[in-house]
Amino acid sequence: MININFKNKIIIISGGGTGIGLQIAKSFLEAQAKVIILGRRKNILQKSTNNLTKELKLSKNRVACFECNMSVEESVSKVFKEIKSKFKYIDVMVNNSSTWSLDRINELKDETIDYHFNNIFKSTVLGTKFSLNLFGKTGSIINVGSFSGIMPMKNGSVYSALKSSIISFTRSSAEEYGDKNIRVNCLIPGVIRTPMTTKYIDENLNKIIEPIALNRIGKTEDVAHAVLFLA
Repeated sequence: MININFKNKIIIISGGGTGIGLQIAKSFLEAQAKVIILGRRKNILQKSTNNLTKELKLSKNRVACFECNMSVEESVSKVFKEIKSKFKYIDVMVNNSSTWSLDRINELKDETIDYHFNNIFKSTVLGTKFSLNLFGKTGSIINVGSFSGIMPMKNGSVYSALKSSIISFTRSSAEEYGDKNIRVNCLIPGVIRTPMTTKYIDENLNKIIEPIALNRIGKTEDVAHAVLFLA
């Protein structure tokens, strides 16, 4: 754990029920923040919230969850209104919602393209749009990108393209809202072991770690600590 204190700060994390998002939530809670996690699967959110509360021995008002489809504007608008009503303001928005799959370009289906667009890029845009109404005098938005947004990824063309678009969107957002004391950054993780990537990593481990200087796969803690630093 890095030694940063977020006491009385309120953090929203989309895709916060599992993997990287869950570890980000845990790290912020360890740093004394209040955390709100968003996701589509209510049962997963509630289980994760309960586990965090028990593991970290938290009071129940330290972590909350809201069921939300971050790719549907009506859903995001409704939940952010609820958050504003309950918490009044936020300090940090972490746009972490994402999907991942490998598909050859000539085999891509229309629904696959739409699914990834909605859950990788559109969710980031909507998370940014609606969080802007919740900040006080300052704010921090952190978008989670991917190394494949700047490096070629065989059979990952759509995923890579959309993660690349998050980098560009972040730059434009930072330029647009910097004079309003809202910082916008994009974190670009390398290969990180999560429930979503573990099977692929285990099947291709030697090939994956060969070009990595540290000769190891990244941990969710590595990403979470970088998010806390940017926040």
